[in-house]
Amino acid sequence: MKQPVFSFEAELLTDAPYEQIVGRLRHENPSAFKSLRPLHGWAPAEEGEGRLVLRWSRTVAGAEESGVLILAPDPKGARLRLEGRMKGWSAFLLFGLLRWRTDRLLDRFVEEL
Repeated sequence: MKQPVFSFEAELLTDAPYEQIVGRLRHENPSAFKSLRPLHGWAPAEEGEGRLVLRWSRTVAGAEESGVLILAPDPKGARLRLEGRMKGWSAFLLFGLLRWRTDRLLDRFVEEL
């Protein structure tokens, strides 16, 4: 039987310097940021093509959640992109409850910088 999949994405351009953001993420685990803490299960950061990629994956009440946070330099500062998905029947309920984290996650992350 097929399982439903919900996906989300958000993008934000910030005037915070790219090197400052990447430097903090290198020296501090992403879980050190209050806004990123709920997304525990971070894989090691991947650097390449002039950007930093952070991935997470976890199981929440039977639903599989995974996603990626991409940081790329921009002439005005840094471009942040969040992509994620939740798979499973329990995602119907969880997506509404966990939406608080995805709606404003990038805004809260920038405030912590």
